[in-house]
Amino acid sequence: MPNQGTESQFEETTIDRLVALGYRYQYGGDLDRDWREVVNSVWLRNFLQERYSHLPSEALEEALVRATRPEGITPELRNKNFHQLFTRGFEQKYRNAAGVETFEHIYLVDWKDPKTNDFCVVNQLTIRGQNDRRPDILIYLNGFPLVLFELKNPYEEEPSTLGAFNQVQHYKAGISQLFDYNALVVVSDGGVVGNSTDDTPLASGSTLHGMWTGTWEWYAPWKSINGRDIVESSIGAMKTLIEGLFPKERLLDYIRHFIAFEVVNEKIEKKGAKYHQFFGVRFAVEEAVRATRPDGDRKIGVIWHTQGSGKSLSMAYFVAILRHSAAMENPTFVIQVDRTDLDEQLHDQFVAVRSLVGEVQHAESVDELRSLLRGEGGEVIFSTIEKFRLDEKEAVHPVLSTRRNLIVIADEAHRTQYGLTEGFAYQLRRALPNASFIGFTGTPVSFATADTQAVFGQLIHTYDMVQSRKDHSTVPIYYEARLIKLELANENINTDLEEVTEEIGSTIADREKAKWAAMAEAAGTKERIAELAATILDHYQKRTAMLDGKALIVCMTRRNCVRLYDALQKLPGCPEVKIVMTGNLSEDPPEWSQAGHITTKPQRDAIKARMKDVKDPLKIVIVRDMWLTGTDIPCLHTLYVDKPMKGHTLMQAIARVNRIFSNKPGGLIVDFIGIGDQLRDATKKYTQGGGAGEPAPKIDETAKAVFLELLDDVRKMLPGSDNYGHWRTMSNIEFEDMFNQACGDLMETDEQRDGFLTVEGKLNAAFSLVNHLSSCIGFADEIVFYQLLRKQLLKTTSGPSQKDEQKVKAVRQLLDTSIESKGVVDIFQAAGIEKPDISILDERFLNEVPAQKQENMRVKLLAKILSDEIHHREKSNVTRYKTFREMLEDTLRKYHNRAIQAADVIRLLIEIRKDIDCEQQRTKQLNLTSEELAFYDAVSQNVANLYDQQFLCDLVRDVVQSVKRNLKVDWTKPHREDVMAGVRSAVKNVLRRRGVKAEHLEPLTKQVIIQAEAMFRDWPLAA
Repeated sequence: MPNQGTESQFEETTIDRLVALGYRYQYGGDLDRDWREVVNSVWLRNFLQERYSHLPSEALEEALVRATRPEGITPELRNKNFHQLFTRGFEQKYRNAAGVETFEHIYLVDWKDPKTNDFCVVNQLTIRGQNDRRPDILIYLNGFPLVLFELKNPYEEEPSTLGAFNQVQHYKAGISQLFDYNALVVVSDGGVVGNSTDDTPLASGSTLHGMWTGTWEWYAPWKSINGRDIVESSIGAMKTLIEGLFPKERLLDYIRHFIAFEVVNEKIEKKGAKYHQFFGVRFAVEEAVRATRPDGDRKIGVIWHTQGSGKSLSMAYFVAILRHSAAMENPTFVIQVDRTDLDEQLHDQFVAVRSLVGEVQHAESVDELRSLLRGEGGEVIFSTIEKFRLDEKEAVHPVLSTRRNLIVIADEAHRTQYGLTEGFAYQLRRALPNASFIGFTGTPVSFATADTQAVFGQLIHTYDMVQSRKDHSTVPIYYEARLIKLELANENINTDLEEVTEEIGSTIADREKAKWAAMAEAAGTKERIAELAATILDHYQKRTAMLDGKALIVCMTRRNCVRLYDALQKLPGCPEVKIVMTGNLSEDPPEWSQAGHITTKPQRDAIKARMKDVKDPLKIVIVRDMWLTGTDIPCLHTLYVDKPMKGHTLMQAIARVNRIFSNKPGGLIVDFIGIGDQLRDATKKYTQGGGAGEPAPKIDETAKAVFLELLDDVRKMLPGSDNYGHWRTMSNIEFEDMFNQACGDLMETDEQRDGFLTVEGKLNAAFSLVNHLSSCIGFADEIVFYQLLRKQLLKTTSGPSQKDEQKVKAVRQLLDTSIESKGVVDIFQAAGIEKPDISILDERFLNEVPAQKQENMRVKLLAKILSDEIHHREKSNVTRYKTFREMLEDTLRKYHNRAIQAADVIRLLIEIRKDIDCEQQRTKQLNLTSEELAFYDAVSQNVANLYDQQFLCDLVRDVVQSVKRNLKVDWTKPHREDVMAGVRSAVKNVLRRRGVKAEHLEPLTKQVIIQAEAMFRDWPLAA
């Protein structure tokens, strides 16, 4: 296999996988085209002519121009407008045979029959923009480049998937016209799907998909082929992605229904479904068609996708598909929740993606809801369930619609959704007797005391917290107890409160309300609130010293919210804080309005927008009930709980901190009121409901234990018993000597260095989760020392460390100014080297070796410099520098085995350096360019004694010119064997013309071709 173990092999295998699905293949270099054009107009014209053969050619040309020239001043807007044209089609005006002006709706895709579309895999297509670029693979659909694959060699350590992603970013600048049409991007280094125990799915090789507008953290693996079975690591990720998403019917479905453009305040954000959304929604659509048939049971089922995994978008995808379904005959959707704030949040989400779901209606009153439900179909209506109430004159709710294609979508399948004999749920069913019901929930259906299956039907699809964390759709949540022992420490408080409540009221309900009020008063005492405020501020400041982000505080009552706000404002260093709550103007103190605590919806929206901006000075918001469900603030990383909660309410609340944001490693719940038992109960119900694992492990039991274990691992890697945590108290000389010793020992072998970098990265991530704990903050200086070691060790590796970038996910560099004042030890400087240049290898340097203590550090550094230099030169002279590389590797191998002394290593390196210097002299002596010298070495190694030097020099000049005249793009690839044959033939012709003997023709031609492949593989772009 000519390309075995190369990036070309991976590319060819990926093409083969797509061809096996029925895609046709086209080599990009063979296309006769304008390099600036990315749409293949020939293929598009062929599709349109075949589908709309009855239209005049002028109309087809007008349609082609409209489809290929999307409007918009920005790439994002052009991409959005093209997506609309591509998925919805457009009206084309023309004159029929009778001369009458009429219209035809043009579809650029045959959505009903995938086989009639032209799916083409194109590789190595050169595109000209600000720069010439060649994406690895493009998938064309009817002439439009919709999918971009950027691949890296799976058989080499570098570059990686991250490198592929970075290359796509260069494409966005260099060939931006490609992204006017792009639907999906795939980046891969051919690795497995991912190891669920890693801190990141990118810790090993990986294949990820995402939107071209998305940042790195939003690229995700595709982990299922059939939607039911999860593939973790046993099967290659590219196989799973292609077989799971790229069958023609599935890809069409994804492009048409699972890409959303959110538009908020003219800002466009493009989002694509993850695998759990894609399959879960498709299964739900099948169940909806079944349930709404005349013989259907009207119970569609329940989708349980954990909080933070895109549940709102999944609902939008569900609506979008069914609106286009012929079987549903223009359905109506009623999306209802049990609280006004949730209603508004979900409605705003749908409005943001209205290009996907169409126009939406919001029922502001009972009368408006009833009017909308009497419509003819096609509506998307938002309402709270309480609007299905009776008016004063009604004994039963009037029937508003008897249509069977009416679907009620319940956001969170709990509480008010039950009650089939009374209450709002009962009235809803009276109003819509033939409607079908589906529940979308982020928490387990087993939390409900009612019979969920009686209301919604069977569980359709599950995506729990554990799987979400494995996929990095959400971040892990940790729990920490910080109980304040003031009034709440009274062991007899239940008895005392019972006595009080017995005097206040006689009913159970009255006593429960009184208990709550008594606990709220105890929690809101002046002494306790002052201690709570000081503790929260201290905790938040320590946490944000390492991990930038926002915090949410939950209090029992609105009065406690105000008391805590006032206490925080009195503390020095307190950042900006806001309260988000509604008010009762007839009862609330006027001061609350004057202080801005009682907020309107526009004010709350403005506060939310500020909280979402991590750079905004507003850092903390205090709430009682609001924002605990349905609110997405990605940079929110800490939830301070001072309010008893339980069941699905608790689970939804803690999920506020599990959103992905930049490099956020996890969310933290800090409990001041004692929700631990409730959390354990919720976890028990969570696992009984089908979920796996513990949603919020105690930080003292989990993260701290992990941190201490990793700290011990790092210490074992370092020499001696130095207390590295006290380096700030040392003199400059003491610090530098200790630092050099540690760094030098770690660089003795690649295994030692890489092992340290891996464990130190994990240690940093763990420390960011525990650095606020009083028992852990004392390790801060020691962690800083290890960070300094990491930064210097990375200078001895060839290029940036991907592991470091992946593993250190939210850790800011500690105390930057202090580090700078102490001085960062530069390894090059410590080794007596001014810059990384091989000119350092001379006799003077060798003579200085005995005076240097850190020989290991120096040798490692020099080996890295020389290795990079040889790698660079190797491409230009294979024959000569293959020997150098082997010599270097053998020398270092002996050194690592302690077979020779460090000084001997440097002496050998200098000899290699001298040989390299001789090459420059040889080019002058032979009157050859460095390029020609490489070919001279190739042809002379076996025949130098048979032909004189001048003959070989003249021969080489002629050979090089002949080779270069016959090169073409991708001439070394297997599918370009005709070009390779031409080059080989041209070389032989030169050899014959110059008088080379017949028995030498084949071996010399082979040597020339090997050198030419090494030097000119990327011709002409490399030049």
